[in-house]
Amino acid sequence: MKKRIFALLLVLIMAVALFAGCSSSTNNTGVNQGDTPANSDANAEDKPYKISVIVKATDSDYWQTLLAGAKAAEADSDGKVVVTTDGPPSETDIDKQVSILENVIATQPDAVVIASSSSDATVPAVENAVSNGIPVITIDNKLNTDKYTSYLATDHRLAAGMAAEAMVKDWEKMGVNPAGKKVIVISSVAGSKVNTDRTEGFIGKIKELVPNIVVLETQYGDNDITKALSIAESTIAANPDLIGIFGDNNHMGVGIAKALEESGKHNEIVTYAFDTNEDEIKALEDGTLNGLVVQNPFGMGYDGVMHAIEAIEGKSVQKDIIINATIVTKENMKQPEIHKLLYPLE
Repeated sequence: MKKRIFALLLVLIMAVALFAGCSSSTNNTGVNQGDTPANSDANAEDKPYKISVIVKATDSDYWQTLLAGAKAAEADSDGKVVVTTDGPPSETDIDKQVSILENVIATQPDAVVIASSSSDATVPAVENAVSNGIPVITIDNKLNTDKYTSYLATDHRLAAGMAAEAMVKDWEKMGVNPAGKKVIVISSVAGSKVNTDRTEGFIGKIKELVPNIVVLETQYGDNDITKALSIAESTIAANPDLIGIFGDNNHMGVGIAKALEESGKHNEIVTYAFDTNEDEIKALEDGTLNGLVVQNPFGMGYDGVMHAIEAIEGKSVQKDIIINATIVTKENMKQPEIHKLLYPLE
């Protein structure tokens, strides 16, 4: 009897052990299968965010400075972000920028930061990106749509108006009566909201301050320094009563400065231009440009990426962010805070 009981217990023990082994095997398989997606999710979470930064033109010191700011944000993210940069060679190559944007969106980045050359041409691609859950941070140029994540820029009308105010003060210092005299705006690109705002901002303010001043028809340099030089030269030659020129970006500013240098009229014609590059800064030091409207492209590139990260992570991002511009002259360009704006990469 005892032998039977012992044998029965032995069988039961073996059966329990066998069941436990099968159960363990089944559970292990379940754990491994369950771990695979979990590990994939973890790996996905560990992967850096892909943020594409697209500028208006790669041939510009201004836009290269903005890209440097974007890459600085990448460096400060401690591996959290990978920033890729692109853009057409020239601001006038709008179709190329649209193609770049469409190709970038097709790769499904985590976010896009773009300074659009056109207020309309990139709208369909931007709206498509936002509709598909890709945050789009727009910089510099306001698009004709509300379907964007955030807009980061200077108030271009206000900033251009500041240049007009500074120009009038310079005339006063020179003892020039601007009544009945002439001014002109040389704009880089037609059809861009940024350039339109700068042109209208300058003209509106100069007419407000000097109601009977003569504003010549705006000329467009197609973002080409040589063309801006030619326009400025012909305008100076044809208008002996010209007392002011405003250029709405750095390429126009360089062309205007060259024309003033060659004509020898830099002591008679007051000139202001937007943005900065090495040639504009030299012209400011030499006195062929009276002043520059300086933005903060490095800061905008940096902040654009940081706002993109916030949007990717589902945080609230301010819809419209306005950044102040600064009037820089020969008199204040050595001040530490101004020097930093002129040389952000030092």
